[in-house]
Amino acid sequence: MRKIALVIAYLFASFFSFGQIDSADVNLSPYGVIYNHLYSLQDDSYDPSKAAISFPDNIENRNELAIQLIRILDGKGIYVDINRLPTETDYRDSLSQEATYFIDKDEPRIYLELQNGKWYYSRTTIAFIPEMFQEVFPFGTSFAQFFHGPFWNFTILGIAISKWLGLLLLLVFCGLLFYLVNFISRRFISIFLQQKLGVPEKVKDDVNKVARVFALFFTTKIVLYFLPMFQLPIRLNSFLLKGLGVLSIFFVILLIARMANIVIHYLDDVTQKTKNTLDDQLLPVLSKIVKLIIWAIGILYILEFLDVNVTALLAGISIGGLAIALAAQDTVKNFFGSIMIFLDRPFQIGDWINFDNVDGTVEEVGVRSTRIRTFANSVVYVPNGMLADKVVNNMGLRQFRRFKTELGVTYNTSPKKIDLFVKGVREIIKRHPTTRKDYFEVHLNSFGASSINILLYCFFEAKDWTAELKGRHDIMYAILLLADELGVSFAFPSQSIYIESMAAASEGKVANMEKQLDSSMAKVDDYFRNKLDTGNGNKINPLGGE
Repeated sequence: MRKIALVIAYLFASFFSFGQIDSADVNLSPYGVIYNHLYSLQDDSYDPSKAAISFPDNIENRNELAIQLIRILDGKGIYVDINRLPTETDYRDSLSQEATYFIDKDEPRIYLELQNGKWYYSRTTIAFIPEMFQEVFPFGTSFAQFFHGPFWNFTILGIAISKWLGLLLLLVFCGLLFYLVNFISRRFISIFLQQKLGVPEKVKDDVNKVARVFALFFTTKIVLYFLPMFQLPIRLNSFLLKGLGVLSIFFVILLIARMANIVIHYLDDVTQKTKNTLDDQLLPVLSKIVKLIIWAIGILYILEFLDVNVTALLAGISIGGLAIALAAQDTVKNFFGSIMIFLDRPFQIGDWINFDNVDGTVEEVGVRSTRIRTFANSVVYVPNGMLADKVVNNMGLRQFRRFKTELGVTYNTSPKKIDLFVKGVREIIKRHPTTRKDYFEVHLNSFGASSINILLYCFFEAKDWTAELKGRHDIMYAILLLADELGVSFAFPSQSIYIESMAAASEGKVANMEKQLDSSMAKVDDYFRNKLDTGNGNKINPLGGE
């Protein structure tokens, strides 16, 4: 009955107002210990000896420790909700099942424990009070003692004028400190990035932003360092400490994001020097993903700092994410397909690829789909999930472009002339500036229904289809010149009826064919000299020189 009455009395007192608690009831519960400690050190009920009852009897200078502990709580912004304190003598911690009660989860050094059937501040807390007091008040708590008189004790919005003056001086000091840190860090970061890493000049604006954010973060930390010294009202102090803590985390997130932006600019400068164009497309996507991850993790840290149950939140997000993933399987598949394309790099921007019924040039690789410009000038959007599963023929990766055809000459062409013609075609390939000289084939290949077929098989060094077509044009035009000079006729499907056998070529005509070949090759040289160039306006002489 006595315990029930005590609980009713506690609830009644906490509901209406702070009231003095009987000394015999202080150590019966965590509620009594904390309530007595806080109530006995209020301005209108200040009694350190009464507050010391919350500490064990065998502790020396309990009064001073009680005063220091309440200042530590106020300085850290730890607000104690009296109505949520346990009132049971046999209270047990729900996790450890020990007879302990922690006032705040962010400060594990401050807690109560049951000693010999009574509740007191723990021995660990008592041992750490001097150390914690020095951490919270490195410059002491005597700021207000420098200002005496009724004027300085006059309050505005519940805060003495002396403290308003101190806050104003702190803001002025932090403003000057911000400009100083901003200037120094900007110079230091610029010198380090440009001299050590060779970061391009275009990141200068990002460097200024990094320096500015770092100065803001540093200034915020200085305010957090000095703010407890003014001993503001607990609710206001708690609000300011939480707000400045969130602001400092926000500046850290922003600082990391700005630094990631500098790295992205540096990588962009590197990718501009590479021949691969896919990395140019990958970089913007990578930049968005990195920034999204940075801000997502940062927001989780802010929520955890604000005492939000992040574990439960993540569990809810996971369940919702699973439902969304099941509803958007194709989107997820396309996203991972784009990752595989960026990792495997089966093609790059500008490559000519073909698969299934798609044949064209890659224009863009996005997060969801790849854009291909067909040779009919239409645009095809292929989902990356589908493209990652296809057998893609990358025509753009060819070092050489193959040219294979058959030259059909008439059956009335003499063997000697055919041999000279074949030699001339080989010489044309050797003298052409963009053909592959170490591997080509020109041979009599077959006897057709209406022609003697000569196989022409060679390769061009061509970066695109236009250069390939130009090489074919030059070779074919030179062959036509050679055929015209040698008197070689190209066959076409026809039927001929011969009344008498074909007359043999005169020996004099055959004897002059060698000279005729030299004359023909001279004309081919003239053609190469006048028509072919390197693409920069310089004429090419296949025999050397310009």
